[in-house]
Amino acid sequence: MTDSTAGPRALATLTDIRVFDYLCAAPATRTQISADLGISKPTASQAISRLQENGLAIAIDRPAETKRGRTPERYALCSEYGHVLALCLQAESLQVRATDLSGTILVDRLYPLTPHSSAGEVEKMAATEIARVRKQLRSPLLAAAVSQAAPVLREDAERVVPTVIFPASGANLAGLFDASVPVVLDNDVNWMAVAEAESTDGSLMMLYIGAGLGAGLVIDGKLHRGRHGTAGELENQLLGEKNLREVLGEVGMFQTRILWERLADQRTWPAFLKPLSQVLANLVGFVDPQQLVVTGPAVTEELCAALAEEVNGRLLVPVTVRPSSLGVQSAAHGAVAGARDIALENLWENYRER
Repeated sequence: MTDSTAGPRALATLTDIRVFDYLCAAPATRTQISADLGISKPTASQAISRLQENGLAIAIDRPAETKRGRTPERYALCSEYGHVLALCLQAESLQVRATDLSGTILVDRLYPLTPHSSAGEVEKMAATEIARVRKQLRSPLLAAAVSQAAPVLREDAERVVPTVIFPASGANLAGLFDASVPVVLDNDVNWMAVAEAESTDGSLMMLYIGAGLGAGLVIDGKLHRGRHGTAGELENQLLGEKNLREVLGEVGMFQTRILWERLADQRTWPAFLKPLSQVLANLVGFVDPQQLVVTGPAVTEELCAALAEEVNGRLLVPVTVRPSSLGVQSAAHGAVAGARDIALENLWENYRER
């Protein structure tokens, strides 16, 4: 690319990206694209042609002659271009979700796990699913994301640190993919925070209450992982000489896993919420997020209200506490979005205008 062509070609790519993003929402005609994006019809036509030549768009309606003239041709993203895949491992299940580049869900399967499911069993199950999705969709795997309910250290390379919560927590799911496939690995609560932040302005803290406890922090729209990737690991936060996991264990709320089923009995709430709110108040008071968003199989409006009362009673300025709008699907939602971001970044870096 010469200096004389760099500008026009870069502008062409930016236009193609805008048209691509527009088609992610729904099929459209060139006239609709031109009007809604504020570009000329020839510019819209050129962008559609380039997207077609690169295999990203297809015509879905053939023109037909009518008494009133020719039916406008509509265009859509080509699902055969490729897909992204997310593997989401929690103590209770392994979720497999695949989407096309528009975000349309193509595969979504959930496999229950037992407290005795091993890392090897989960790895075998996940490998089978990766091959099954490839065969089912018959399109290239563009990128993948792995969500695991365990700390993920970021040193020389990302790696999962197994937890005592469930035996399969240390499964090497990221290592199951072909070396040519870009893969991103992160803690499940971080993915939940990423998903929730899509519809939230400013900063938020995500709290997960389930087979374990975890938190994720989004500051000004960006996920904060910390230097080693361990930001948000609540269970090791100290309360005097003991950490939160040990304190909850003494009241029967944390053994090999937090018994969230017990939270259905509100008589257990004080013993659970008091130590948890002490830890959260320290973190919320220091970071000062706009919202504390709570998710997990135990979470109800009533539990959030009780937690808000405990936490805000310890804060100088109260924080809004609410349940997640995405619920138990938030980790899969965030992981798929992460995989899609990587796929699109690679796509546009290697994109060629014609």
